[in-house]
Amino acid sequence: MPILQRIFEFLCNQPFDTFMRGKLVYTSRIPAELRLLILLAALAIVWFAYRKAAARTPAKVYRIILGLRVALVVLLVVLLGAPVLRVSTPRKENLFTAVLVDTSQSMSITDVDTSAGQVSRIHAAQNLLFAGDGKGLVGNIAEDSQVVLYSFSGSAQRASEKNLTDATGASTNIYRAIHDVKSELGAVTLAAVVLVTDGGRNSGGTTEDAARLLEARGVPLYAIGVGNPNPPKDYEVVEVAAPHDVRRNTEVSLDVTVRYTGFDKPFPLLLKHGDDVLVRQIVSPLPDTDLRRVRMEFTPDQDGVATYRVEIPPVPEEKITENNHRDFVMEIKDDRLPVLYIEGSPRTEYRFLRRAMFRDTQFRVVGVLRLASGRFYLQGINDSEAYLKDGFPDTAERLDAFQAVILGDVEAGLFTPKQQELLEQFVKQRGGGLLMLGGVNSFGLGGWAGTPVGKMLPVSIAVSDPHYSDEEYPVELVPENLGHPVMRMAQDPVENAELWHNMPPLIGVTPVGQIKAGASLLLDKPITHDPVLAVQNYGQGRVAAFTSGGSWYWQVSRPANDGFYERFWKQMLRWLVVGAKEQLTANTDAEIYVLHDPVSIRATVLGKDMQPLDDAAVTATVTDPLGNVHPVAMDWILSEEGVYQCQFMPSAEGQYKVSVAVKGWDSPPLVRGFLVSQGRDEFANASLKREPLMAMAAITHGKYFDLAQGQSIAQEIRKGIQTSAVATADSQDYPIWNMPLAFMFIVLLASAEWWIRRRNGLS
Repeated sequence: MPILQRIFEFLCNQPFDTFMRGKLVYTSRIPAELRLLILLAALAIVWFAYRKAAARTPAKVYRIILGLRVALVVLLVVLLGAPVLRVSTPRKENLFTAVLVDTSQSMSITDVDTSAGQVSRIHAAQNLLFAGDGKGLVGNIAEDSQVVLYSFSGSAQRASEKNLTDATGASTNIYRAIHDVKSELGAVTLAAVVLVTDGGRNSGGTTEDAARLLEARGVPLYAIGVGNPNPPKDYEVVEVAAPHDVRRNTEVSLDVTVRYTGFDKPFPLLLKHGDDVLVRQIVSPLPDTDLRRVRMEFTPDQDGVATYRVEIPPVPEEKITENNHRDFVMEIKDDRLPVLYIEGSPRTEYRFLRRAMFRDTQFRVVGVLRLASGRFYLQGINDSEAYLKDGFPDTAERLDAFQAVILGDVEAGLFTPKQQELLEQFVKQRGGGLLMLGGVNSFGLGGWAGTPVGKMLPVSIAVSDPHYSDEEYPVELVPENLGHPVMRMAQDPVENAELWHNMPPLIGVTPVGQIKAGASLLLDKPITHDPVLAVQNYGQGRVAAFTSGGSWYWQVSRPANDGFYERFWKQMLRWLVVGAKEQLTANTDAEIYVLHDPVSIRATVLGKDMQPLDDAAVTATVTDPLGNVHPVAMDWILSEEGVYQCQFMPSAEGQYKVSVAVKGWDSPPLVRGFLVSQGRDEFANASLKREPLMAMAAITHGKYFDLAQGQSIAQEIRKGIQTSAVATADSQDYPIWNMPLAFMFIVLLASAEWWIRRRNGLS
């Protein structure tokens, strides 16, 4: 014991800690009121006794001796009250400390340095809790409160020392773990919560929200960070951005984000389907960053639900290889996008454009060509579309069988007012696409001004617009719209601009006015800047105006295998139909799930009028990897029109298929898929995350500790218990009226007064 502590204890009869923890209480049987009267009376006597001496004593000396006598009287009256220090000690049996230990997969990483070499994070946590000074942190905490031990990954579960040997949890949900503990121990008094983790969180609420749960209850959180804050050398596939729904034999582009911490040499990136390597690319690391986005392209050649993997082959220097791959799911369809093309005459533009779309397996172009006799020649129809022999569809149900409409060289008079209104609703409500091509009978020349269709166009038109011109002219790409999806003929912006700059001229143009507010001008004529191609959104759909009727000249002026012409029109149609609604759509809330996490399945059902349907009987049939079939009824969500939902709990890893069907509908079920795995996000950027743990501790008025400081938590909890009324407590009184220091003060005050009186000749 330090000498100053021994001196303090001798003079005050009690240790310094007792003075810090204790509360001053008077235990004398003499009432406080009577002690106050005694004090006032004594002070009056002192004043009266010294009043006569004031006249023959210097004022300064008089004040000193009066003050010494008053202090002596006050001290004697205080001691008369028998003061004690009352120390409250919480009862251990009524006080609890919850210790939560992270057992997710990231805790299996071996990166904690010890005298015996590196050990895993979970092993280091065990050493802290149960070893050290013979009993570990848990034993030290148990001296002041009962300890309830939990392990957690997704949720918190009661644990013992034997349960904390493996780190196999597929995800880390700190919010749910603290919520579970708070709920389970809601009826007891919590002294503190100790959280032992590497700080990684990849599911559930935020760490701040978790801390607020404890703050609301006044419980401090003591966080212990386990692991190396500096990430090791590691390759990681961070993200794969891929379309979910694609068409068979259609090129698909993926945007893959990779991390290469600690590596600076080129490395391979693989796209795999099963054991087959579909694409192999070499990625060169960039300077000053460890992240890079890579574009990968491939063409799926099978139907149905398929799982693909993007992978970086592991190397011996890596400590973490579980994050070297990422899986994703695609729904591959063999159907074609339906497009209705209405043309007023068998002109060259019609033949070339329809032929380009016909050769592409993505599109099913139905051609309705007006003949000289006024009848219509149909091309590409199926058995249910024979009604097109009379021209444009006359009901919304028939029109909604298509996703885009192309109006060629046709005048407004070919359509009834009802058909024009149907076309507007097709774009505005259903989300379909509309493209009008230039011609002698289109735009203002065709009487479209003032009609529902004219209202949708991205350019202004009038009946007074000039006649169609057969002129030949170059086109100019509007620079600010170089990256528009319709105009992106090459990924590199410079190469894309060069391609458009070298394009052959167009032949023919229908004069129109300026583009409307909110529309985008993509192509125009040099010098005059008259619109050639303009686009805009309209309601739920999209509309494009291509004022030329001579795009076929692009095809005949370039090599046969060039592909520019076909790609331009494919991109145009894909952009137009992006918002097209289906009567039945379905999706899951994720593509990849962790085993035993619930899968939420949602479906949107529209009636024949494309309005939400709230009284349908909808069923989701789930087929698991073992071939077992699980039908699940989907309930209408009262708060959302036409939306149905259900949940499914997967019990095995692998590929699942979901078929959503509406009772009474002739259309085939809608098929979706998802993947269930043990999870891999645990190993994403898996260094120790100190900052969120520090923030959590600060919110709850607790503290953060590194692993080496963890044993100090027991003392912090003890201080918290002793300085707050957290539990039913026993109290003990420590007398201070008889401490030597008090009698020393009495003697000192009396002696000082006597000495001063003697020096000044007072009796």
